[in-house]
Amino acid sequence: MDAPQKQPLRVVLVEDSAVLRDILSAILGGISTLEIVGAADSEAAALALLAQVRPDLLIVDLELKAGTGLGILATIHAMPEHFGSPRAVVFSNHSHLALRARCRALGVAAFFDKSFQMDELLSYMDGVAGQGTPLAV
Repeated sequence: MDAPQKQPLRVVLVEDSAVLRDILSAILGGISTLEIVGAADSEAAALALLAQVRPDLLIVDLELKAGTGLGILATIHAMPEHFGSPRAVVFSNHSHLALRARCRALGVAAFFDKSFQMDELLSYMDGVAGQGTPLAV
């Protein structure tokens, strides 16, 4: 008897750069065990989307067109009954130690610097997709 197929890991991207959003969507869309279920470029749009789709995983930038990624992380951390409990991964140019510590306190599973860690983010996501659960970094 064949093993039941696992459902794809449902992912939301929160990124203010349309170009980077498109690149990430295209690359991550090529991983068959991941499904991009939405994208947003602001805090308000992201929170509305997260409440609606309740993804398994969130990739979030800290600097957005309006609002911040920290605002998103704080809100979903404070209200899991409203947003579910998506695992969060930060992908940002702002990687100061204080920001990383704040993100960890808000339950972030991994933090990647856009300046030089795109490959690490993609490797992480590939591992997440293969394992079905986010890896610790």
